[in-house]
Amino acid sequence: MIVWLIFVCVAGVSAVEWDAPTPYDPVWLASVQQYPAVPPLNETRFWWGWVYEQDVQFRLFTRRNPYEFQVLKINDSMSLWDSNFDFNKKVKVLTHGWLNHGDSPMPESIKEAYLNVSDLNIIVVDWGNAANVNYILASYNVAMVGRLLTQFLNFLIDEGVSMDDMHLIGHSLGAHVVGIAGAYVREGPIDTITGLDPALPLFTLGNKDARLDKHDARHVEVIHTCGGYLGFASPLGHIDFYPNGGTRQPGCRFDYRGLCAHNRAHMFFSESIISDVPFTAVRCKDYDELYYSGSCKGTGETLIMGGFDIHYGKDGIYYLKTNAEKPFALGDLS
Repeated sequence: MIVWLIFVCVAGVSAVEWDAPTPYDPVWLASVQQYPAVPPLNETRFWWGWVYEQDVQFRLFTRRNPYEFQVLKINDSMSLWDSNFDFNKKVKVLTHGWLNHGDSPMPESIKEAYLNVSDLNIIVVDWGNAANVNYILASYNVAMVGRLLTQFLNFLIDEGVSMDDMHLIGHSLGAHVVGIAGAYVREGPIDTITGLDPALPLFTLGNKDARLDKHDARHVEVIHTCGGYLGFASPLGHIDFYPNGGTRQPGCRFDYRGLCAHNRAHMFFSESIISDVPFTAVRCKDYDELYYSGSCKGTGETLIMGGFDIHYGKDGIYYLKTNAEKPFALGDLS
């Protein structure tokens, strides 16, 4: 059973309240959880033989080609040097989740937002062939997709790309894909990973090798929006943001399957990159304060969720409110 808590923070930040929200579907979650959890990477069921290199496509977008992607291939130097890839610019790698693909709203909206702000190398990892299967198979495919992404990042390193210029961003199962890639890249650590509501079903806190973990990069940020159902509620990064408490989201009133709340994570993030109004969050004392008391008195510190800049050295648990519809950002409510 998911217990709905009302969160209250300091500085006049009051709770978001809904009338008896519809409970998430317990039948689907129970049907999934009867299967074995995703095993450690070195035990991952490669004998399924489902994900091959041709099933994962690495699509490059820049301001020179914002709409028509160029395909980069592992260990294919010609595909890289003949493309618009600029070795003097930062690299953002975007990875979608279950039942999505390279043209889905998650990579598309974030790609467009970044290119509106700066000329970057945007690489969209399209693993749609392995993601558009039942959830159990898709979750078992994560490790192999992560390994293929690791090989691709190692190839970029060999060609002269620094991991200091690398930012991996993944939604749902894609958050675990980038976590695995960050953990196993040859000349890491990756500079930054952003996990957008990392998938929970069939993943466990104890098995860090199979999921996103704060040791997968120099800096890991996580946005929780459907915690306890489709996404993890527990902190996974150096910085963990909990919009509206991190479990349910305003505007997702009859969200029986949790998809609305789950997708809010990438919607908040893409808006944060281009919005003049910040997603200002208050820092909680710790996660226990948020979880056990259902409130966040806070420490007096604030931090902007998402945005273009990375928040190094601001480790902690952060709470914020949003609007129920676009634009979601409310700014500084203090």
